[in-house]
Parts: sequence; structure tokens; C-alpha cells
Amino acid sequence: MKKTFIALLAALMVAGCSSGSPASGGPASSGAAETKTLTVMASQGWVHDAELDLAKKYEEQTGVHIDYQISPSDQYTSLLTTKLNAGQAADIFMSQSGKFDIVSNLQIEKNGVDLSDQEWTGRLNQAVKDQVSANGKVYGITIWDVSDSYVYLYNKTIFAKHGINPPTSFAEFKAACATLKAAGIQPIYEPMKDGWHHQLNFFDVSAAYDASDPNLVADLNANKTTFAAHPIFKQMIEQMKEIYDAGYWGDNALSDQVSDGPAKMAEGKAAMYVGFMGGLSDIVAAKGKYGADDFGIFAAPYLDNQTISETPAGPSKFIYSKSPNIDAAKKYLAFLAQPENLQYMIDTEPTFNAVPFSGLKTKYSATVSEAIQAHKPGTSTVYQNAVVYLNPQWMDFGKDLTSYLTGDMTADEVIATIDQRRADQADTAQDSNW
Repeated sequence: MKKTFIALLAALMVAGCSSGSPASGGPASSGAAETKTLTVMASQGWVHDAELDLAKKYEEQTGVHIDYQISPSDQYTSLLTTKLNAGQAADIFMSQSGKFDIVSNLQIEKNGVDLSDQEWTGRLNQAVKDQVSANGKVYGITIWDVSDSYVYLYNKTIFAKHGINPPTSFAEFKAACATLKAAGIQPIYEPMKDGWHHQLNFFDVSAAYDASDPNLVADLNANKTTFAAHPIFKQMIEQMKEIYDAGYWGDNALSDQVSDGPAKMAEGKAAMYVGFMGGLSDIVAAKGKYGADDFGIFAAPYLDNQTISETPAGPSKFIYSKSPNIDAAKKYLAFLAQPENLQYMIDTEPTFNAVPFSGLKTKYSATVSEAIQAHKPGTSTVYQNAVVYLNPQWMDFGKDLTSYLTGDMTADEVIATIDQRRADQADTAQDSNW
């Protein structure tokens, strides 16, 4: 869902229910009724129509209006930091979870509210709970399909027409791209303008990094080694540059946008695209030349990777410690966490197959189920969630990667800068390992 702030506010005025309806029961209005409005600060793409339906239902039940304040994704992190530092954050603010990042970036023990006593914490998946916790206290709630992961979505019909099988190595990946380009088909739609997408390739081959050194994550987190000390990271971005330089991302990668990806795939204008497994529904919804049966999934094949890594973190909600409406905010989160409302999110949001709470029904398609069985052994976590001080530099790394791909930085400079930023963040956090 790609909507502007205005569209999101308009949606709040409509009780739209596309499949079933939100739970009719809700928390008692005592306490919450004294607050006429709760503000929720979020990045674009983090609030789906199903949640807006629930927000409208909550307002009908309690009289409390939920004011979603949506900011562009490329501005959100800096805006949230500014608001927190100025003591002006919304009652509820959203941020990517991550057990390291919520401490170093959000200063969550200062800026968040301890939610450990909330009933729903007992139903939240333990691995996901860990990513919104600090020093044994739960500070956030993750209502997101974290069972999903970024993968390569591909057009099976186009592949079959040109005698291509899903690649199981980097060499096969390059060969597939060459065949497609020779046939006049853009091999991969890789949008770089948004600034956050192209680096997914680097972070989502964590299993390959783990295989190169089983102690690598632990040693990086303890500051016993650096990214520059391990050639595999340089090799990874060099392989990305091979793909970029060959034109396999198309002629307009620098100006292409993420929002156009599903339509490009649905029309067959590109044969591959990095997206969530649940993102297949976005391609189908684009109603192009190709439909659900035409698409499949394979793991990012850089470094010969064949594993879809686990992603226990995702957009999460935290209550601001300086909010005058803490009790009301807790009631709203408890409402969203009711099993029937969580199930409504799964049933109604096309990109969700599950949310990380017990006692719910999932809706995995056969394609997604097959991909999970074949490529998701649950033994590797995406690097931004596994390695401390890495996720906070996501956008900066994306800029460096663009500079490298376009010839303005060397591979060694890009990797060395990752280490420097990690050291700077560790210094700010007064990390005893640095």
C-alpha cells in the first residue's frame, strides 16, 4: 500500500471492510474516553488499510480518534529522531524493531514505556519479542508479517519460455540475466531512487556470511573483527556491481521507484524483482498481463546463497514516555492485539500471511509455502538484525552503494565506511567493547 498522508487521513473517515469486519468488542472506554485523540507517528507503507479499519472501529467504540501522522520513508528516521530529542514525539511512534537499534537509536529505556505487564506480551512470538525488548523489559508491539522475508520474485512463464531455471548460484544468476537481456527483457527491476531498496541484496544473503565463518556475527558484535577484515563482504558488492554494470537492472535504475515494481512485474516489463514473499499479492493486484500462477520465488543467489534468512524484526509500535496519554495508548495497543483483530489483519491485508502471535490462522499460498520449505531452514537471521550498529546505517550504506555502483567510491571504501560508522555509533552508545 503506497498512500499519501492525505489518503491515509481520508481512509480513517471510512469504515471500509473488504473481507469480514474488525472485532466488535473493545476495551472499556474508562480512561481512554477522557482522551479525544491519540497520535500515531509512522513511516509511509507501515499502516495498512486493515489497521485503518480497526482505528475507525475503535473510535466508534470509545470516542477516541486515532490520528495517523504519516511521513515519507526517506525522511522518517531523521524526523522521528528530531521529535524524540525535542520531547515532541507522538503518543505512539513506530520504528523498525531490533534489540540493538531500539537502545542505540531510540534510547528506548528513556523514550519508551515498559509494556511487560500487558496481556498480549504472552502471545507474542519470543524471537520477535526479543527485538522490542531491552534489559528484560518489553517496550513495543510488532503487528507485522515477520514470517515473510525479502526474496527474488520471478516470472515463471517468461523463465520457461526462454529455458531458464531459478538460479542456484551466482553464475546461473548471471547467465539467466544475460539470456533475458538478449531477448529484449529487462532481467531485474531494481529501483534505487527511494534509497532503501537496492541494499536489500547485501543484507539478505546472511546465510552465506554465516557459512564463511560461524563466529562472524559474535565477533562483529564483540568488536573482535571488522567487515573490512572479511573479503566476503567486498566480494558481495563486487558481484552486485557486475550485475549493475551489465545493465541487468535496466537503463533507469537510478530513477526507478519501489512503488512501480508490482506493475512492472505484472506487465512482464521485468522478469525479476526483490520483494516480500507476500508481495506477490501486490503484483497480482496490479492486474497486468500476468497473474498469480505466473510467479515464483527463489532466494537471493549472490555468493551462491540458497537460504531465505529469518527476519524477526519489523515496523513496531512504541508508546512515548512523555505522552500525557500513556494509559489510553496502552488500551489502543491492547485493542489491536485482540486475537480477532489480529486475525482481521491477516485476513484483510493482502501482503500478510501471518502475524507473530499464537492462536491465529495463517494464509500462506502454495507458492510461499513451497519457498519456505525449500529455502527457509530458520538457521540464519538477516544481518541488519543480527549485527549491532548495522541497521541504523541502512540509508547511508545505500548512498555509499550507489556511489560505488556509479564509480564514485571503491569497494574498499564502502566496506571501510561500514566499520567507521559502527565505531562512531558504538562510541556514542559508550559500548564497552569499543
